[in-house]
Amino acid sequence: MNAMSILKSRAVLIVALLGIASGLTPRTADAHPLHTTLAEVTVDQPHQTVRAVVRVFVDDLSAGLSHQRPGSGHVGAAIEAQATAYVLAAFSMLDRGAKPVALRSCGVRRNQELLWVCLEGNISGASRDLSLRNAVLCDVFSDQVNIVQVGDGTNKRSVLFSRGDGTKRLF
Repeated sequence: MNAMSILKSRAVLIVALLGIASGLTPRTADAHPLHTTLAEVTVDQPHQTVRAVVRVFVDDLSAGLSHQRPGSGHVGAAIEAQATAYVLAAFSMLDRGAKPVALRSCGVRRNQELLWVCLEGNISGASRDLSLRNAVLCDVFSDQVNIVQVGDGTNKRSVLFSRGDGTKRLF
């Protein structure tokens, strides 16, 4: 390989990686090599509340909804309500004493091929007592990886979930 071929190969690789990182690649369920969600969890210890915003690709969610109930999952006006119900079933939190946190919707936002599903709830105890289960789309895609970034104003960390994972401590 000559120097020009090596440079062209590197340029193609860099453009492809940038496209993947920025979400500019085709977003069909078969078009991307890895299925992922990103959740940002914020613990407000003084107010004893928690908020989670889960980002999911619309086409992946549509596949998940169809997998759950054949014939559902059509992208349209009802996708926000379906998205909230689906995420609430797969995303759960426990606080002190392994008591379930009652999460409720705080809205859904859509930007082209992405949905942000917001959930919030009241907690008891300290943030170090919190555990989370994030099985969003793990029932659909064997390569599903769910990234959770969590912070409580003092501590910050990331937790990864994949198919078969149970509940994990956040701090």
